[in-house]
This record gives sequence, structure tokens and C-alpha cells, in this order.
Amino acid sequence: MSDRRALVVLAAALRDPAAGPATLANRLQLDEDELREHLAVLERRGLLKVTGDTIAHRRPDFTVAAAIQQIIDEGIRELTDAATTAQALARSIPELLQAWSVGEADDGTSSSTTVQGTWALADMWRTQSSRSAPRSAQLCIPSTQILREAGLEYAETLWAARPLGGESRIRVILSDEDALDPINRWHIDNELAAGTWIRTHPSPPSFFWIIDDDTVTLPSTWGDPHPTRVIASRAEEIVTLASWVFERLWSEATAVDEDEEPWAPMLALMSRGMTVEAAAHTLGLSPRTARRRVDHAMRHFGVSSQFALGTVWGAQQSGHGRAP
Repeated sequence: MSDRRALVVLAAALRDPAAGPATLANRLQLDEDELREHLAVLERRGLLKVTGDTIAHRRPDFTVAAAIQQIIDEGIRELTDAATTAQALARSIPELLQAWSVGEADDGTSSSTTVQGTWALADMWRTQSSRSAPRSAQLCIPSTQILREAGLEYAETLWAARPLGGESRIRVILSDEDALDPINRWHIDNELAAGTWIRTHPSPPSFFWIIDDDTVTLPSTWGDPHPTRVIASRAEEIVTLASWVFERLWSEATAVDEDEEPWAPMLALMSRGMTVEAAAHTLGLSPRTARRRVDHAMRHFGVSSQFALGTVWGAQQSGHGRAP
């Protein structure tokens, strides 16, 4: 039973306000029990009220608007629940990884390695990237404070997400705050010039990275702002889970390089509830330039309204990455 069929019932009921369920069932050539199921759908949507054999109608424009808001609210709750679930899964990665290592310890075939120390993050990255230049890397860096504290040698090591020579695809997620910091701008500009893709996120949850789609590195405590123990694993289940979390964060983030998609920063901010004017002000664009980019995006996606644009763009963003 679909909402579409229920709306056909609603239209018939509105045309004859005095008709009861039996009359409507006969008119629509439906079994009365089936018709009452449709009426129950409409009642849950707040479009009418059924009491026995009496149907009380409400003005449809107001009630449809309320029903749409209800559907949107339900969708937001589902998205929020999904985000909570994703974060719970992400927090479980270090524990699962350590359990995996213990389980494999007996046969000496453990697929994980551990680095400890004050600058464990940079040490692990340097060890991995010095073996061979990665073809791809996805890095989530929630705070660059640790890079400043580490000193130039370590800071340059971790900032150099880009291998020297050869083609590669490097993606980096930074916090909104760090991306706006003038001290970081030099590093960001260099990475962008070298082809690194960088996006900013309001609250990246933890340090972690995936190299060549087969090795994931993360702190032993998820979300630790200055981890002194990090674990690397080639376990397929862990890599898949970490990749899924990264893709979800990437889809929520805002592109720093406008060449990636000129309209992407605008749409990312608008998807968070900003108006075109507010998003333009945030990005330092004139309202005219902002509207032009939104218009270009509408033509690119073949839609005629901002609502439809938000829907198709959101679907495109959420389509990246496969669920674990």
C-alpha cells in the first residue's frame, strides 16, 4: 500500500465530504477493509480523522504542508540515527582491531602493527610512506595543533600527504577552524597546487587514514586529540569500515578547492540549512556570484528548483562508499 493510493482515496473523500468508508469503498471499487487501511495512512499523516463511519476532513493545503514537514522530520531523525550509528561503529574500530590482533597472535600472522611514542602519528606515516609512494590516501586530521607541537620535521612529515613523483589521489579532511587558520594556509595551498583534494568538516571525529585502500591507521583511542599509540591494519573488515566512515565524512564536508566543483561549497553550506545569501557571505562571495553558481549546478544536474537540486546533490553525495 502506497501513499499515492491513499491520496486517491483522499481526493475522493474531499469531493464528497458526507461519504463514509462504505460509500467511498463502493465508489472506488475497493474492499472496505482495504479502504480503511488507506484512511489509516491518511490519518497518520494528519490529513483527516476517522471515527467509526464518520470522516472529518481538514483543509488540504495546511495538512499537506504539515504532512510534508512530518516526513522531513522523520527523515532528519533517520539521518541523525544513521550518523549516531556510524559514529558508534567508528569508535569501535580500535577496540575491534586490538581484539583482532589478540585473536591472531597465536599463529604469528597478525595483520596489524603498532607504533607508540609522543609523535606516533608522524612516525607511523613516515614508516608507511617511505616504503613506497602510495597510489591513494584518505586522511582525516581533526586538529593541526599536534603538528605545531611536534616541530618542523614531524609537521612536514605528516603534512606531506602527497607522495613525491607518480600519479596519486590524495584526499584530506580538515576541521573548518584549521582551514581558516592563516598558519595552515601555506600548507593547504601547496597541497592544492600539487593535486591534493582537501575538504573541511565542522567536527572531524578522529585522526585516521587509509592508504591504497588496503591499510588503515587509527589511534588506539578513537578521538584522542594527541594519540601516543596508533595501530595500522590490513584486515579487510577494518579497512572497509574505516573507508565507509571516511566517505560519509567526505560527503558532509566542504571543498576548499573550487575547481573540484565550483558549486560544491555553496551546496554543502545550503545543505546545512543556510540560505544562498548566508552561504555567499560565509564563502566571501557576492550574492550574484553565489546565485550564478547555484544556477550552474541546477543546469548541471538538470533540475529546475533549489529543492530538487538539494535532493539530487544530496543523493549524489550519500551514494559514495559502501556500507560495512
